[in-house]
Amino acid sequence: MKKYVQKVIHELATITTRDKKPNINDLKEYTQKVIRELAMLTTSDKKPNINDLWLALKDVDVLRLNVKNFGYHIAREMQPLLASIDYSSEPRIHGLVSKPTTQIDVESTWFRYWCNEIKAAPIYHRKLWEFAFLLQGLHENGVLHEGKEGIGFGCGQEPLASYFASRKMKVVVTDLAPEKVAGLGWAETGQHASALEQAYYPDIVSREVFDQHVQHRYVDMNDVPNFGREFDFCWSVCALEHLGSIKNGLDFIRNSLSVLRPGGIAIHTTEFNYLSKDKTIDNWPTVLFLREHFEELATLLSKQGHTMLGPDFNTGNGVLDRFIDVPPYAMGEGWLSRDQWSDANQAGHLKLSIDGFPCTCFGIIIKKAH
Repeated sequence: MKKYVQKVIHELATITTRDKKPNINDLKEYTQKVIRELAMLTTSDKKPNINDLWLALKDVDVLRLNVKNFGYHIAREMQPLLASIDYSSEPRIHGLVSKPTTQIDVESTWFRYWCNEIKAAPIYHRKLWEFAFLLQGLHENGVLHEGKEGIGFGCGQEPLASYFASRKMKVVVTDLAPEKVAGLGWAETGQHASALEQAYYPDIVSREVFDQHVQHRYVDMNDVPNFGREFDFCWSVCALEHLGSIKNGLDFIRNSLSVLRPGGIAIHTTEFNYLSKDKTIDNWPTVLFLREHFEELATLLSKQGHTMLGPDFNTGNGVLDRFIDVPPYAMGEGWLSRDQWSDANQAGHLKLSIDGFPCTCFGIIIKKAH
């Protein structure tokens, strides 16, 4: 009986449920409540708390803060290297394929070039890598030219539409309708473009040129519509992991090809759970893809006549490839006080923990069949 009870408790306390959702069962919630009480710095009569659990956990937040401080400090010390990179020979062809974020990419001439193009200071941050990866991928596949047409999904407040407009490319930026976004956290954290205005960056393009080349439309990525026209390229930046399940995300990638002309290019980035072979988060607001999901996608696309470039799963060997940032990430959340922290501190953010799983971005480049 004792072994059976231990087994049940172990299953109830696992990090995910059988359908891959984060475990939020009642036992876990109760356990967290007890832990919080046991981990208080003082007892109810103000004496130091000296129970065993407190002794084990009392320094956890301090250790987390140390991890962030030292990781960001290393990144800030390395940042002058990025500013000194000579990118005058760019843009060139580097043979980019579907791959994860790496430190060596951020220290490349192509990354430095695209940061300059979108007026962004180069730092070791995965979001900047996503923008640079997408632009380099479009350049290498011949669609980053005047007159080309593209469509973006889940665009939020990206600078990409403004940059495309500056190249006199016509694009449609899309987002989920505002009434469907409420409560999901994107609007509250400034990641959702409820109007065309939020996709406009005056330091990249003039308002007149922007208005001539950019349109806005509400689109549910789980139900990609027929736009009545075909585009040269489509893109999404860390959006498809928010479609409710891994299956929905993979379905979107395949469905996104329907908006392209034959030979068109689709580039998407998403979350990559890179240290796990089988355990991951699924059926949740943010899902985490495994290597096997990208390999299966490449195989399926190939059978349909499409080509997924790569994929390459090397996550890098640099010091910042081994630094896994820990939450919270938004200023003012939890113990990360606005009085002690600022956005400027987040200088190194290539890898991070999501629901306890080490993750990074994964970029996907697909050529649609002719």
